[in-house]
Amino acid sequence: MKRRRMRAPLACWLAASLLAGCALQEASKDYAVSRIDEAIARYKAESAKVKLGDSRDKVLALLEPTQFELESNEIKAPVALEGEIGSTGDHVVVVHFFRSARHADEAPDARGLPPDDNFTPYIFTDDVLTGVGWPSLLSLRVRKPAEHDPKKGNPCDMLGPMAGCF
Repeated sequence: MKRRRMRAPLACWLAASLLAGCALQEASKDYAVSRIDEAIARYKAESAKVKLGDSRDKVLALLEPTQFELESNEIKAPVALEGEIGSTGDHVVVVHFFRSARHADEAPDARGLPPDDNFTPYIFTDDVLTGVGWPSLLSLRVRKPAEHDPKKGNPCDMLGPMAGCF
């Protein structure tokens, strides 16, 4: 009889602990969603002030503060590329990504980061904003390495079938 009395409070305590853990996890998830949604709303308000031709410093001064509430696994780091734009030669191209969307059913990628379509890319060429959005980024021609060093000659001419050339 005494054992049965001890089991009931223990079972109640265990059930309460599990429910409290679930409630805490749900509250944490709701807070993260709320934080992301607020950052997106701030981004949308500030992004309207950005225009092509703005300096990188000006754009970052407007948009970076909108992302401060986000955690490291909720943002995307900038990328620097060495690119060739048209016939004007080499330029330094830097792409900054700003959180601009959240999907209710989204799942993080293998690295735990949100999908790319949650971000808007801002493309800076020599520290000047030259493009915004995925079409601008995808149409950017990035310089490709030469297939072979012209000083060394064409490997197919020198080695023929041994180089895999037929």
